[in-house]
Amino acid sequence: MATSTGSKLNMQLQGFFDQLAPNWDREVTEERLECLSNIVKELDIKPGSHLLDIGSGTGILLPFLIQATDHTGKIIALDFSLKMLQQARAKGFQPVVDFIQADITAIPLSGNLADLAMCNSVFPHFGNKAKALKEIARVLKSSGRLVICHTAGREAINQLHQSVGGVVADDLLPGESQLKELMRQAGLAITYLEDSPKRYLVIAEKSAR
Repeated sequence: MATSTGSKLNMQLQGFFDQLAPNWDREVTEERLECLSNIVKELDIKPGSHLLDIGSGTGILLPFLIQATDHTGKIIALDFSLKMLQQARAKGFQPVVDFIQADITAIPLSGNLADLAMCNSVFPHFGNKAKALKEIARVLKSSGRLVICHTAGREAINQLHQSVGGVVADDLLPGESQLKELMRQAGLAITYLEDSPKRYLVIAEKSAR
């Protein structure tokens, strides 16, 4: 059976991150961890919340999310890189965390499930951002929130991916107007947007229907 261009790109991207997985945590600085910790604190996540960590990688966000839910919630770590998930699973976050290998455009979860979906350092890598956002919106509860964040500004993130080149050369954060339109089409509305040299943070809410 012929493989579509999109599927080929997904496989190439998956291979790219599989190769990076063993050394991924070496790139994580205390400054980045502090930035992510502050972002999670600002979200005022309630104990017992059901969270979705999309593109969870090696589980960098998981300690902060577990703490935010006071160890009483449920967290699903989703990534399409099996090697990244293996690194995360080895850190012993169970039983509060479930790990799922899946593509963002086909999340194997029921709808209206999550109070909050986090996309840390992953949104640019969604090949079909419109479809990804619609799928995220599907699994969010009514008035649930989507958070897109990076520990650098949009311009720096885009320049980084372009400089790395190869399969991630075109993996870019869209501009504000384009992002708002993508969100609107998915039934999401941006309630907060910050783009500073130190961090990029977008919070969107699922429209109550």
